[in-house]
Amino acid sequence: MKRVIFKPENIFLIFCLLWGMVILCVMPPFQSPDEPEHFFKMWGYTQGTYRYQIKDNQAGLNMPQSMASLYQFYNFYRFSNKKIPYKATLQSFNIPLAKKTTTFLKHTPSSYTPVSYFPSFIILWIMKLLNFGPLFMMYILRFCSLLVYLALAYFSIKITPCKKWLFCFFALLPVCVTQAASISTDGITTGVIMFYIAYTLKIACADSEKKISNRQIFIWSGLITVINILKFAYFPLILLYFLIPAKKFESFKNYLKCFILTLLVNIVVFVLFMFTLFSVSSSATYGLGNINKFVLIKEILFSPFSYVKNILASTIFLKGFLYQNTISSIGVTLAMIPVKYAHLAWTGLVGSVFYIDKKEQNCAIELKNKAWILIAVILTYILIMTSVYLIYQTKPYIIGVQGRYLTPLIPVVLLLLVSKHFVTESKVIPAGLFLISQCLLFQNLMTLILRYY
Repeated sequence: MKRVIFKPENIFLIFCLLWGMVILCVMPPFQSPDEPEHFFKMWGYTQGTYRYQIKDNQAGLNMPQSMASLYQFYNFYRFSNKKIPYKATLQSFNIPLAKKTTTFLKHTPSSYTPVSYFPSFIILWIMKLLNFGPLFMMYILRFCSLLVYLALAYFSIKITPCKKWLFCFFALLPVCVTQAASISTDGITTGVIMFYIAYTLKIACADSEKKISNRQIFIWSGLITVINILKFAYFPLILLYFLIPAKKFESFKNYLKCFILTLLVNIVVFVLFMFTLFSVSSSATYGLGNINKFVLIKEILFSPFSYVKNILASTIFLKGFLYQNTISSIGVTLAMIPVKYAHLAWTGLVGSVFYIDKKEQNCAIELKNKAWILIAVILTYILIMTSVYLIYQTKPYIIGVQGRYLTPLIPVVLLLLVSKHFVTESKVIPAGLFLISQCLLFQNLMTLILRYY
């Protein structure tokens, strides 16, 4: 029984559920990063529309007055240091939905597809039919998001043939648990990327003499396609394909064929997504900058070295914030755990790389494979920075990028440190990782409470 409980995936499941439920309840409504944007995007899907309505050149939705009033009350606190009276939240549970009394709520929409909100937007649609109160809707959707993340991260830890404690410790980072316990796309995105990495390692490190099956390739291709649909900036992770030995295929030709087919399918998916996005958008709906996106893209393509220099300068400028924000992001990024705890988290992450359980495979990653990992990370980082630049168009630095955008890349980056020589089987490592994770999550909760109450 003890062996079952102390498995990394089970430890994760127990404590992520525990801390996630606490954070879910303590975090006031609409206070998680981009929570209003995601909630209203889902609301639009329940109305059967991909785009938003336009009124007075402003994007928005027809919403029940009760929901709009609740949002307007809490929106005041999003970028303010003022405390939220907890009694106001308790009393808000008594507010009925009153669907027939509507108002036009101006709001900038997100560009995410229904996949990013599955199955939350379906549950929201059911709750609307059953006339759930506005606040009940929010907390139930948070719980749904947490469950999706729990499932994805649990099976990621379970199926990975190596570095289970790395995955476990990463999945319990404050930013991962906090975002999973909110109405957000971050939980499902991080979970799917974790599962994709774990599954790639599974088929790459399995019996070297065993050929890869069509079913395995289909699942792998499906996972990277889902990642592309969720957030296309992470699509360069397709290069992790080259961690899989070519000898697992019938021939080198088949090895390349599978990769090229997956690449082509995803290029088509990306083009269709961009076509749909720009066909339903306007100056009233997407983007904060005034310069046409195509003009900016043209400038980037014709002056790549200048643009890369801009990215490097922005990275140096934001290095302190990104270092800390990849670990903790509370209340629209206005609060984070103290930097000394970020040091502790990074120490735990790096330390987890060198621990190996006796029952795990020692997945040695060759230097040429690490080169592919590095290229994938660099390209993903460039795409993330570029996406933010196209939206906010800030100079001389690309302001707007947040550390939590980079958080899903942490396990991939740590794979660069994996070595078959520098490993330890000391049980002190997993015990220390568990204690560090609990310390981080407790401090995360205290920071959240002090921020809002």
